[in-house]
Amino acid sequence: MRIFKFWTQIQGTLMVGGQPQRAFAYGGSNFSPQAAERDARARLDRVALRIAGQLAKDDSYEADIREEVLAQIDEGNLVTRNRYGAAVLNCAELLFIDIDQPRSGFWDVLRPRPKSDEAKKARIIAQVKRVAAKAPELRGLGLRVYETHSGVRVVVTGRTFDPKAASTTKLLRRFNSDWLYACLCRRQGCFRARLTPKPSRMKLRGHKVVFPRQDEATESQHRAWVAEYDRVRGSYAVCRLVCSLGPVSINPVIAWHDRETGVGSELKLA
Repeated sequence: MRIFKFWTQIQGTLMVGGQPQRAFAYGGSNFSPQAAERDARARLDRVALRIAGQLAKDDSYEADIREEVLAQIDEGNLVTRNRYGAAVLNCAELLFIDIDQPRSGFWDVLRPRPKSDEAKKARIIAQVKRVAAKAPELRGLGLRVYETHSGVRVVVTGRTFDPKAASTTKLLRRFNSDWLYACLCRRQGCFRARLTPKPSRMKLRGHKVVFPRQDEATESQHRAWVAEYDRVRGSYAVCRLVCSLGPVSINPVIAWHDRETGVGSELKLA
C-alpha cells in the first residue's frame, strides 16, 4: 500500500513524441519530506524510461492512496480519511468484499426483481452462501456477513489474500463484487472498507478532502467540517452483522472494524 505520512509533489520535463512536456509527480515516505521527494523523482524517472522504451511494463506498480492516516492498527492495516470525509480501513491481506447487487443468472430473468432493499439484500446473502459452499478456495475458511445501507459486506477469515493476484480478482467477481472495487484492490495493493457513514446519507454538507493540505486556511476549514461530521455520525452505523459461515476467527482488525462501524447497535445504516 502506498500510504504515507509525508507527500511531496515535484515538477519535471518529459519528452513525448520528441516534444518536451511539463509533468508532475507525487512521492511519499514515512520518514521525511526529503525521502518523499526522492520517491517522486524515482517515479518520474521510471515514466521517462518507459516513454523511451527502455523499461518494460511493470505489473507491480501500485497507485497512490494519498489520504491522511487517522490510525495504524498494525503494519498492514491502516485507517485513512477518504476524499469525501469518511474513515476507511485499508488492509494489505484481509479480504473485504462489498456487494451492492445480486448476480443475475439465466433463471433470474424468470424471477421478479427485488422490490425492496431487504429483498435485494436477502438475494445477495443467499448467493454469498452458495458461493461459500462451492468455492474450493474458501474450504475451511470463515465468512462474516454484514448488512450495509445498500448491500452486503463480507470479510473472509482463516487465511490471507493478495489483492494483486488474479485469483483474488476472480473470487471477487464470483461474489459479484463491484468491478471498480476489484480493479482498485489490484492497483492500490489493498482491500478497503468504509468505517464511518457517508456524509450525504446524514444530510451533511459536502466537503472535498484534500491531502496533503497546502495552507492553514484549508486546514482550518477541514478541521471545522470534521468536527461537524463527528458530531453527527454518532447517530448512525455502517454495518449490521447478519450471520457467520464456517469457522470465523475474530482478529484485532475485525474487532476494530466492528467497533467503528457500529456492529451490534440498532442505529440507522448510512
